[in-house]
Amino acid sequence: MIWVKTRYDNGLKMNIPHSENIAHAMYGFRQLGAEMQAYESIDEIYDKVGREDIVLDYIDQCQCIFDKFGLSYKLPNYPDCLKEYLGRKTWTDTINSIASDEKKWSAGWFVKPMNREKAFTGKVIASIADLVGCGNCHENYEVICSEKLDILAEWRGFILYDKLIDIRPYGLLLRDNEAWHYSYDADTVESMVDAFRKWEDRPASCSMDIGVIRDSHGNKKTILIEMNDSYALGNYGLPSIFYAKLISARWSQLFNREDIYNF
Repeated sequence: MIWVKTRYDNGLKMNIPHSENIAHAMYGFRQLGAEMQAYESIDEIYDKVGREDIVLDYIDQCQCIFDKFGLSYKLPNYPDCLKEYLGRKTWTDTINSIASDEKKWSAGWFVKPMNREKAFTGKVIASIADLVGCGNCHENYEVICSEKLDILAEWRGFILYDKLIDIRPYGLLLRDNEAWHYSYDADTVESMVDAFRKWEDRPASCSMDIGVIRDSHGNKKTILIEMNDSYALGNYGLPSIFYAKLISARWSQLFNREDIYNF
């Protein structure tokens, strides 16, 4: 069963997928001939979801289901096998440590939550105003920090069973639509994928986000931005059927079952 999170749309007077990404996944599973059931709240289906099912929902809700079955699902954003492609230093800290130290919150570091992925969206913190929305003193979670990058363009690469099946651009509007001027180095990306295949505990599907940066000497360089798990990925224009296959591959791996949509 594929459980699809929906919401009631007052304009259409009907239930629709709860987000664009969920809609893409739903359309993909429909193409694959899957049986589907709509719901509105994870509480409605929590006791009904079995080990053979897939839930199309947001990160916290998916993790709630994984926790129900005692699954281990955490992936590093920067796996050791790919650190040579990062193009910058990374380290860990806590959000309270950054918020209480002017040298840190004014340093212009990129900061992203570690174990609470969507506590806030990863962002550059260069002033105290940038800390707004980054938690509170009672929620001192770990964060990943890295040096600020001059990113010219970004792409999301989709990996399915060790193959890079597509690369889609993102972040165009954030850069005044100038990102199309730049292209990644295909040989570097191929080397990243080769390195990924040497990762012993690699996911069956995930994203490999890449970027073109301008380094301190003014040279352009292709780097790894981060890895993301496929149950928590934005679609970014990937054909719906492949988006569904990505989700199915990872859920099947986590539950140690056959991926019936791997065809």
